[in-house]
Amino acid sequence: MATKQKAVRLYSPKGVAAYVHLHTPRARTDAKGQPKGDPKYGLALFFKKGTDLSEMEEVAEKKLREAFGPKAMDLVRKGKINWPFADTDDMEDPEPPFDKPGTVVNFKKADRPGIVDADAEPIMEKSDVYSGMIARVSCRCFTYDNESKGVSFALVNVQKLGDGERMSGDPDAESDFAAADKGGSRGKPAGRSRRNTEDDDDLL
Repeated sequence: MATKQKAVRLYSPKGVAAYVHLHTPRARTDAKGQPKGDPKYGLALFFKKGTDLSEMEEVAEKKLREAFGPKAMDLVRKGKINWPFADTDDMEDPEPPFDKPGTVVNFKKADRPGIVDADAEPIMEKSDVYSGMIARVSCRCFTYDNESKGVSFALVNVQKLGDGERMSGDPDAESDFAAADKGGSRGKPAGRSRRNTEDDDDLL
């Protein structure tokens, strides 16, 4: 009798975190803006061009071939099977950090992940975890065959490795009230930046 193999846990390289939903789960939305599926915790990581993703790619390809046969990668190239590595060169009107050459990967899970700092100590302050921080994740690779077919990465835990530029549509307090004193906001509705990633759907 064949035994079920335990899923291999992987560790991503460091990247820039975006679409960070690690304290409150978020559901995807359909074309009408209605929630689609169960809410999940997650984030995307942007890896600059040249980052070694070979281990993750090899595991993903192996999983695909096991699930969908030896020609699975041909189906990926034809767009019939989803591949989790998105090239920023293929994105339309990308904004930072996706305006630079590189790769983006999404990671999700149903239950809340652990979040630690560079010394592997738990991060207690929610404000220390944000879109724009430098991070890496532990994850597991899995395939799916439901509404569509593909391979993806389940999030396990997150490690913040450093600070980065916060990706938010809100200005800092100094700029905010300096503009108000000069009448900069009178008669103009507050704009919403596409970089306010806490309110955006998934990148992919």
